Amino acid sequence: MSNFTQQGNQEAKILKGSEEKKNKPDATNKASRPKKKKPAKPASFKEFEALAMEIVEANGGSYYEWLHKQHQEIILNFNVHNQKQITEVAKHS
Repeated sequence: MSNFTQQGNQEAKILKGSEEKKNKPDATNKASRPKKKKPAKPASFKEFEALAMEIVEANGGSYYEWLHKQHQEIILNFNVHNQKQITEVAKHS
């Protein structure tokens, strides 16, 4: 058998093996990954969200702009509170 034929046979085996791997479910990887739990919204969340939206918009504002500002405030307060740790991490990076 020539080297060319042997090489062709080896390539065919490799391709066949990779196709079989693609078609098999990878149960070991799925079993080892823990499922992330989606945080549950508190009871009556949607009702309070709708009421907050009505109040903000009744005062001439945008609910989503207001919500965005609330998010920014949380982040800024967190950064100020943890400034020392953030500085240390930045120094080591």
